[in-house]
Amino acid sequence: MIGQLWQDFRYGVRVLVRHRGFTVAAVFSLALGIGLSTAIYSVTYSVLLHAIPFPEPERLVSLWLTNSAAAAANVPRFNTNAGNWIDWRSQSGSFEDIALTRAVSNFNLTVDGPPQRVQGGRTTWNLPEVLSVQPMLGRMFTQEEARRDARVVVISFGLWQRRFGGTSDVVGRPIQLNDESFDVIGVMPSTFQYPSRDFELWTPLFITPEEIRSQYAFNYRAVGRLKPGVTIEQAQSETTAITRHWAQQFPAGPNAGQYGVLVESLLDSRVGQFRSVLYILLCSVGCLLLIGCINLGGLLVVRASSRAREFAIRAALGASPARLYGQTLAETLPLSFVGSVAGIVLARWLLKLLLPLLPSQLPGLETIGLNSAVLFFAVAVSFGIVWLAGMLPAVLASRIQLATMTKQSGRTFGSGSGGLTRNVLVVAQLATTLVLVIAGGLLVRSLVTILRVNPGFSPSGVLTLQLALTRSKYPTDSQVTEYYRRIISRVRSIAGVRDAGMINILPFSELRTVYPVEVAGKTDQGAAADGRSVMPGYFSTMGIPLIRGRDFSEQDREGTTPVGIIDEQLAIKIFGENNPVGERFRFGVMTATTPWLEIIGVVGHIRNDSLDSDPRPQVYWPESQPASDANRPYKDRAVLVVAGGGRPVSLASAVVEQIQIENPDQPVYDVRSMEDWLDKSLQSRNLVTGLVMLFGCSSLLLAFLGLYGVLSYGALLRMREFAIRTALGAKPEAIRRLVLGHAIRLWVLGSGIGLCVAWVAGRAVGSLLYGVGSSDPLTMAAALILLLGSAMIAGLGPARKAERVDPAVTLRSE
Repeated sequence: MIGQLWQDFRYGVRVLVRHRGFTVAAVFSLALGIGLSTAIYSVTYSVLLHAIPFPEPERLVSLWLTNSAAAAANVPRFNTNAGNWIDWRSQSGSFEDIALTRAVSNFNLTVDGPPQRVQGGRTTWNLPEVLSVQPMLGRMFTQEEARRDARVVVISFGLWQRRFGGTSDVVGRPIQLNDESFDVIGVMPSTFQYPSRDFELWTPLFITPEEIRSQYAFNYRAVGRLKPGVTIEQAQSETTAITRHWAQQFPAGPNAGQYGVLVESLLDSRVGQFRSVLYILLCSVGCLLLIGCINLGGLLVVRASSRAREFAIRAALGASPARLYGQTLAETLPLSFVGSVAGIVLARWLLKLLLPLLPSQLPGLETIGLNSAVLFFAVAVSFGIVWLAGMLPAVLASRIQLATMTKQSGRTFGSGSGGLTRNVLVVAQLATTLVLVIAGGLLVRSLVTILRVNPGFSPSGVLTLQLALTRSKYPTDSQVTEYYRRIISRVRSIAGVRDAGMINILPFSELRTVYPVEVAGKTDQGAAADGRSVMPGYFSTMGIPLIRGRDFSEQDREGTTPVGIIDEQLAIKIFGENNPVGERFRFGVMTATTPWLEIIGVVGHIRNDSLDSDPRPQVYWPESQPASDANRPYKDRAVLVVAGGGRPVSLASAVVEQIQIENPDQPVYDVRSMEDWLDKSLQSRNLVTGLVMLFGCSSLLLAFLGLYGVLSYGALLRMREFAIRTALGAKPEAIRRLVLGHAIRLWVLGSGIGLCVAWVAGRAVGSLLYGVGSSDPLTMAAALILLLGSAMIAGLGPARKAERVDPAVTLRSE
């Protein structure tokens, strides 16, 4: 038995070598479907299953505060404060523990090399216990060290390797952070990445009594570990009740809103913004895999039809169905093996190409690879599809009687057997292809529409540089302002620089601060706005138009009348056509001591978050005038914006040189053009659009090959009919119409089914669409025309061959 199967396997290899055209087409279909699907499945597998590298990740949750008034202002959730954390830990019975992290922490590291900005977090001592991860070297800081704000630090594995050479004597070593000495007490393992992979050190979180009593210091990310058996819904209900009791101790203003808590899995918290994108890619590549399998099935059906006579003779001579099935399996194994190897090679190449293009904030990037589960899936699909499709010859042989077979000629035998199957497969292939092409078209039209959106500023020619300040060197706000002024003055003196300015949070930088805004005399017309502190020259540098009033000036200093600038959208919303200059507003924490700012100007509205969303207006205040800490969570960082001609990056070295002259210990990071920031905001959309279009083009190619194969084989089986028609006087055009008519009928059936499915698929990708409907008629019409053109081109070759048939030669051979 084994010997016979081995002989069948060797025969299958010889068949593949002899029929090179069939082999290339089959392997191409299999490799393309398996390679693309394996690459995308590898990404999804790593992100959705390995993005949380901590024990029992299903019990880890993030806790966010919610507020009905904030939700009305497009702020569905926000960070918590220290008072909430203390109440949750002392009153909740749903958690083993809850930890806090202040993520907005920049550290200037100056040791054994040039100054370097390091992203770090100030965290509570219990974070390792919550995440069930302990330092690989040394220890974590204690509760007592956090209470006294001890100068100790735990560093990441990456920072340990990169800056300290991976030596074990780093524990106990002093380092300089923000011009202060910290002792390294521990090194976390390489798998520890919280809140994200960008964080490279953690220091004790020191919480003052004033902050605990504050209602508005929403500065912290909270992560908790649920007790066994506790559901997210139970934890959310309990913490919401605790939070509302906490809110009752504060006086409720007219727009205070009702507080609540959003408890979500840590996986959803980290992957949530990418989940819909991943699902769309999964569905798209699944469609492509289906098309590849259908195309392969069509090729094997054609091969089965041509071998039906052979298998019928074997059955008539006594071969059992089991023997025929075994022979088919052994013969198809070489095709499965070659297709699997080609698919895996393609998947590895695609992953290498794809990884640099993935968004840097996508969790689980470091675990993406061809793991055993994905490889098993690829191989299983390959062998399963080839085996199922390859069973057709044996099935046909078991249904055909020898007497019937002997009455048919070798050429005409099999024309009916498998013909319906071939047509059904092609129709399914065309329908699935149409869905992918329409989805890709909708995404392309959305991207084109987004690229036409005016962001409200002029990114061309603008260079941006991030600065993280050392407050120990510039302890007062006035010193910080003077430092900024000196840097701007130096930069403006550089040849080729048109203007320069500063802002605390750059548009499109994925950071934001949203504040409630109250206008004097219009307490019933409150709003929420993005707040930014700027230096004079920022608006002209960015190309943001000044519509009314004046810009900030050097005279707007501490001790003078507090001033502010609002954007045009907020001005129209609150004041209509009236001039708002001279009116007053305040924002942030609304108390008796909250300062009123005089409106001195109105600037153009810009898009802060992304080109495809415009949730809030903006307010600005001068960096030189003090504001409460609650209104300045990013006070230790600034972004220098520089406008010049030509390529912005050509100015980078000169700008950095001037900054280093002013302060040699000042690290400069994230140097890029403003156009790069816009491109980065579109990175995920560009990637999804590109991949879906790749899948669509690949499916269109496979559909073309599949339709060409069916039409060619169908025309070959009808050659006797075409010869008789030609002998009876049929024109070549009539023969051509018969073949092309077959192609059009298949296109009509496939398009009808595909449009119905595409209507549903369009709604599924609706979250990624902008400025175009999910049933956009232009996109659907273009996809139908493209598919029709492919069908007609696929039918031209068989049609021309059919119309050139020689009746004498064909009928004589029959």
